[in-house]
Amino acid sequence: MKINTRNITVFMLILSLIIGTSIVSSAKISGIGINAMEVTPLPAEPGNDVTLKIRVTNEGVQKIEDFSVKINVTYPFHLKSESKNFENKRTLSVGSYVDNIYYLTVDADAISGLYPVEFDIYVNDVILNPSDNNIYIQVVGKPDLTIKADAIDNIAPGDTFPLKISVNNIGTGLAKNVKVISESESILILGSNIALIEKIMPAETSQIESSFIAKNDMHPDAHQFPITLKYIDELGANHTSTYNIGINILNRADIGIQSIKVNPAQITSLDEVHITGIIENTGNGAAEQVVVELKNEDTSYKSFIGQLRNDDDSPFYFDIDPGSAGKKDLNITIYYKDDFGSHNIQQSIPMEVERPKTNIILVIALLIVIAIPVAYLVYKRRRSENGEQ
Repeated sequence: MKINTRNITVFMLILSLIIGTSIVSSAKISGIGINAMEVTPLPAEPGNDVTLKIRVTNEGVQKIEDFSVKINVTYPFHLKSESKNFENKRTLSVGSYVDNIYYLTVDADAISGLYPVEFDIYVNDVILNPSDNNIYIQVVGKPDLTIKADAIDNIAPGDTFPLKISVNNIGTGLAKNVKVISESESILILGSNIALIEKIMPAETSQIESSFIAKNDMHPDAHQFPITLKYIDELGANHTSTYNIGINILNRADIGIQSIKVNPAQITSLDEVHITGIIENTGNGAAEQVVVELKNEDTSYKSFIGQLRNDDDSPFYFDIDPGSAGKKDLNITIYYKDDFGSHNIQQSIPMEVERPKTNIILVIALLIVIAIPVAYLVYKRRRSENGEQ
């Protein structure tokens, strides 16, 4: 029983010493202040160095024995070196202070923000930090905008086309008041030639979609048209960058029937029908391998034109059998090729084939019937005249 009482007494004594030490230590550092005396440059920039000078001051009422300070460097900072004034334990009298300088590097990929640098305070090898043991450093990055455009289908002069442009901020700073401007004199934005984006954060993408038109006088070829980005950064500095967007301009033929005539005006199944017409190319490119095909019932007729240049025309002719009587459509198909590939256009011509108004066979038969008695009478008359003689 005495042994147990002795053990309990020793345990309580040790516990009181530990508690007493903690209370004293906490009281001793209650007046420690950590302040940033210099941050150069400010704001700091990603990829560059920054110098941090701190001052540790005993603002309390008791001298602090055996204290030291260690920097706790976290992203985006990296410690290069320091003046090592806190390398050994020190004593800090009331009202006195100790300065230390840290040479840091800001990570090159750090984005704009206010970042803390934390300091650990040790007293008798025990971390006892005040509530405000952080120094904050403002990092301001630089925006870097790039653009990416959707693929543009082949177009012809005079065509309008939609274009979606993605503006990506691959930099480390905020871009504000972004202006997307078309600088081309041949490919124009319909409406205003400026699109506005309020802001683009780092690693953020903003999209705009506008309608463009290619001017009629553009020559078929591979073209590039410039898009300029103008914006300001967080410090108010202006930035300008220009990118080229590729586009392929091709020739497009536009074939149509200018006029067509059908003779005779009133058609019977016994007639031969003459069809004449003119096709024209009102496009900006030549049409190749032009063929005009006409179909009537089960019969097909073709007229070979060959090449038809832009703003040119060519006649075509058909002599056809009208076929059976009745109302019908003559189907005309024009085949051709241009830079965009093979094409065909169709058009129908209404035609009415009437039955013959006089049946030729009936007329011939009637004539034969009439001719026989007439011939007989003539023969008989001549015979009688010969008998009288």
